[in-house]
Amino acid sequence: MSWIRSLVVPGWPKYLPGLVLCVVFAFVVMNVDHLLSKYHKADVASLRLPKLTEELALAEQSGAPKRASAIQKKIDKAQKALGKVGGKAGDSWSWATFLYQTLQFKYVAMLLIGGILIRNLVGVHRIFRPGVGIARPLIKPGIIILGVHYVWSDVIRVGGTGLLLAAFFIFGTAIAVMWLCRRFGVSDGLGGIMGAGTGVCGVSAIIATSPVVGAKPRDMAYAIGTILLFGTAMLFIMPYLGQAMGVSQAQFGAWAAVAILNTAQLIAAAEWYGEEARNTAVLINAARIMLIPFIVIFSVWFYGLQSKREDTGFWTTIRAKFPIFILGFFVLILLNSFHIEALGGPKTTGTPFWAMNTTYKWFFAIGFAGIGLSISIDDMKKAGGSAFLIGSGAATLKMVLGFIAVLLIGTALLQVTGGH
Repeated sequence: MSWIRSLVVPGWPKYLPGLVLCVVFAFVVMNVDHLLSKYHKADVASLRLPKLTEELALAEQSGAPKRASAIQKKIDKAQKALGKVGGKAGDSWSWATFLYQTLQFKYVAMLLIGGILIRNLVGVHRIFRPGVGIARPLIKPGIIILGVHYVWSDVIRVGGTGLLLAAFFIFGTAIAVMWLCRRFGVSDGLGGIMGAGTGVCGVSAIIATSPVVGAKPRDMAYAIGTILLFGTAMLFIMPYLGQAMGVSQAQFGAWAAVAILNTAQLIAAAEWYGEEARNTAVLINAARIMLIPFIVIFSVWFYGLQSKREDTGFWTTIRAKFPIFILGFFVLILLNSFHIEALGGPKTTGTPFWAMNTTYKWFFAIGFAGIGLSISIDDMKKAGGSAFLIGSGAATLKMVLGFIAVLLIGTALLQVTGGH
């Protein structure tokens, strides 16, 4: 019994109201997303059906049975989409296409924008805040489940490219920010966590680095405020920038993984942009998360800090700071690479991997609800001073240079195939 009790978080009932709030919020939004998607698909089908009917008649007249069969399947699919909303060819649901396709008002945007509006206009009562806080890490199980989308050839090709990309930008940004902070008289505590936060993956890197550089609570408030402010801005700006500049999904995923500082925000931006963007972003993000222990070690070296514990060294730091959840992600990649028939695949209906794949969006949705409901404009105002200017300036430069880098690399080396 003592072992079971050790698995339960003390005071767990206080987390329930906020967690239930996030689940209900996610449930409502996911259903609205499904409704918009259904009417958008019906609108597209309504426009395409007359043209497909003409193409079918021409194919049958020219004696091309294979082409006629392919067109007939498209017609059946279009009619099925119309049937779901009780419509027919010629009907219009342009409002749904405008919201869902043009404005990209999908579940990610609805949860984030809706959550921010609720938090800052209505307010989130203090009884809900502990649960809202623990909803955000639920994105991590979603990331683990996404391992079923990859095989090891993806890890070697995309992950290898991403690791080099991430290492270059992570250490380049961290070195630049730490050096500039020291040059402009920013304390080592604040400079260290600002360098780690803008270099690696935001809040996680700040928390991991803060003990070794002696960061004060005020330092952490400044650094986290900077990360959240920049990340929130990029979350809403980058998907539209990517679309305007015709960036491929794979390139956008890599760009987001380089430019957006916080893991949850980069996953949200990539999921917003598209499935292929998300797959690339998750894989490259896994590579950059694994670099957190090395940034901690670099911070110790850069500031010339000596640990008070004799047993603390390179491997001790690696073990202490390594993000364990990433191992689950790679285990699923390994299993998927073996193409085990009993496990199936993410698109093979009724198989274990298909069942797992259908749940990842719910983990993401609850996590995104937690993010939206946690973003307080007052909290983000805590960012300030020289460290804010240095950190946000370095992050902006990293975003621009990252964009150039992914354009030069191209889509082929960044695209996840899943073994297909």
